[in-house]
Amino acid sequence: MDTLLKNWIKAFVIGNFIWFGLTVAYGIIIGVFNLSQTEFYSSNSFLHNFILYPVGIWIGFKITKTPFFGIDENKGDEKVFKKQMDKILKDEEIEFSKVKSNKSKNPIENNLVPETHLRALAWTVACWRLTIENANNKMMQEKKVVKFCRLFLAQEKKRKKIKDYNRADVRIIKMLSLACPLKDVDKLIAKHGWNLEVSHAFEKEIGYR
Repeated sequence: MDTLLKNWIKAFVIGNFIWFGLTVAYGIIIGVFNLSQTEFYSSNSFLHNFILYPVGIWIGFKITKTPFFGIDENKGDEKVFKKQMDKILKDEEIEFSKVKSNKSKNPIENNLVPETHLRALAWTVACWRLTIENANNKMMQEKKVVKFCRLFLAQEKKRKKIKDYNRADVRIIKMLSLACPLKDVDKLIAKHGWNLEVSHAFEKEIGYR
């Protein structure tokens, strides 16, 4: 893995931690001022967190002084890196497109699965991802995470644990899984004996290939 990609991943991970911190701080503010029951907050809680996400990512890249689309001094590397990122995003969207639309310009609006259920599922996604990444000693492709999330929700529907789901639910569960603190994910993995064998068995169960 070249230095450029390592620095980008580092900035991205830091950005996700910052975003998680922002959501916690935001939640505290909402609690202090007792705004959680207001219509503005209750109907837009996902949107608020989604808006904070790019802010956290931007701060992560800013404090690490990492250009989002490559190194300014080397235009060739910048073009190559931008091409790679465009492919990553395109591959993600292909997976998202396999789920029925949430019929909104807002990518996380009109979701069908309750937030509490999505949060619970997100921990499973986080355990699976970290187990695979640790075993392979490399970052997982984001399109694979999206695929796992959509198949996981499909299995939940098949088991009648949820009535239905759409693209917004897949995006939200993936976003929530990124917000799970690695320290807590490690504890869950150890507590429930989540290893590579368990991960592969779970993949087979939901039809992941």
